Amino acid sequence: MSEQQEKVSRQMFRRPGVVNARRFVGEYCFELEGLSEMIRVRIFGSLDDDWFEVAQSHYLQPPGASSPSMSETQRYGSVEEALNDVLELFSAGYQQAVDAGHVPDDAWLMPSRELDW
Repeated sequence: MSEQQEKVSRQMFRRPGVVNARRFVGEYCFELEGLSEMIRVRIFGSLDDDWFEVAQSHYLQPPGASSPSMSETQRYGSVEEALNDVLELFSAGYQQAVDAGHVPDDAWLMPSRELDW
C-alpha cells in the first residue's frame, strides 16, 4: 500500500463511532508434525501500524491440557512478536505432549470461531 493510500485509509476511518480500525497484513500457514490439518494465522494491524492482532484457525489442546493453549497477549508491537507468540504456544504444547508419550492426533486441534476460515 502506498503512503498516499495509507493516508487516505486512516482518514476514511476517522468518523464518529468508528473504533479499532485495522487492516489485513498477511496470512501464514504451518502444520504440526503428525497432524494433517493446516493451521492458519492471520495478522491484522492498526492503520498506523502501532499494534498488531492475531486470528488463528485452530488452537492446540493436547492430552492432559484442561483447555486449549491461548495467548494472554491481545495486541503485539510487531508482526514478528505476534507470530513468535503463536508458534511458541503450538510448539511448546506439542512438544510437551510428545515428550509425555502421546502420539500426535488431529483431535488435538480445536477449530477457532474467530473468523470464517
